[in-house]
Amino acid sequence: MAGIYIHIPFCKTKCHYCDFYKSTDFASRPDFLAALMLEIKARKSELNQEAIESIYFGGGTPSVLKVAEIDRILTQLYQCYRVSDDAEVTVECNPDDLSREFLEALKASSVNRLSIGTQSFNNQDLKSMNRRHSAQQAISAVQLAQETGFSNISIDLIYGLPNQSLEAWRDNVQQAIALKVQHISAYHLTYHEGTVFYDYLKNGKIKELPDELSFNQFKLLKQELEKAGFEHYEISNFAQPGLYSRHNRAYWERKCYLGFGPSAHSFDLKTRRWNVSSLRKYLQAFEHNTPYWENEILSQQDQYNDYVITSLRTQWGISDSYLKQNFSGRFYDHFMIEIEPFLKSGHLKLHNGAYCLNTEGLFISDKIMEQVLFVED
Repeated sequence: MAGIYIHIPFCKTKCHYCDFYKSTDFASRPDFLAALMLEIKARKSELNQEAIESIYFGGGTPSVLKVAEIDRILTQLYQCYRVSDDAEVTVECNPDDLSREFLEALKASSVNRLSIGTQSFNNQDLKSMNRRHSAQQAISAVQLAQETGFSNISIDLIYGLPNQSLEAWRDNVQQAIALKVQHISAYHLTYHEGTVFYDYLKNGKIKELPDELSFNQFKLLKQELEKAGFEHYEISNFAQPGLYSRHNRAYWERKCYLGFGPSAHSFDLKTRRWNVSSLRKYLQAFEHNTPYWENEILSQQDQYNDYVITSLRTQWGISDSYLKQNFSGRFYDHFMIEIEPFLKSGHLKLHNGAYCLNTEGLFISDKIMEQVLFVED
């Protein structure tokens, strides 16, 4: 089974925390759609007729497209690839794009899952992030999607924001639970170079939250969502039983996927490929029939690093037997040496033949991942 990712690079405004590739210039939208169709068709042999179990429209802001344009892309995909009858088809949406008319048209298509970028239910936070919607618009968008018949909805939240108190974060989590959605993705704010928040941080206009407060927000998130019946199946992701994101889970379980559009990535277990992060260069490549991507063949070291990083993020952890069978010798020995301090501290535990992080371990997972990576001297 495999997945397909479609990168829609358009945004009406740029959020202060986001480092994904996007453009606020919509003039090239028709040319982009034409080039996207060509890419989808040109690469149809790459998966060898493997069944597609998930299609994900990300961005950018896919909901700035018309439903007819989304349908056009889906039609091309269904014509060129063997898409499973029960494939998960997700569209990322901004709350202020979700009118009843748009949602009803989307529901009539093959889209069966929405990922709504609420980010916060606090108007002050939304303003600081340069989000276009209000807290009430976020709530109303989710409710309208439910009224329209969508029964598999994910929402996004961000914590660790400047000046965000534990009480304000608790209100966010409680509001998310009250909406009775099936999936919640909650990310700690990262100050990515090139973003407005990064510049504010470097110029002293904002300060990072203390680690203790950030950890308490993470702990509260985990406790409250699990109490509400959500399963914490990946560092930043929580789902009602059986409603994990099939698309994102494919990334963590190292399944094949194709990425279409500027900046999109692809993976076939042995090779990684990434498209150019420039809409202008992407369009020029199709105009002149020149390459618009780069790729690399993964070494044994790369494959080991990929496996430990992706697996450690999940509740299923790193399988000792898989690691031993596929990365015997120096990689396995390196792993066992490097995890010893974390086993002693309790951040990592061996459970049912797999190495898994506890709550404190999940919060410092970046540090643990950095330690277990294999890097040649």
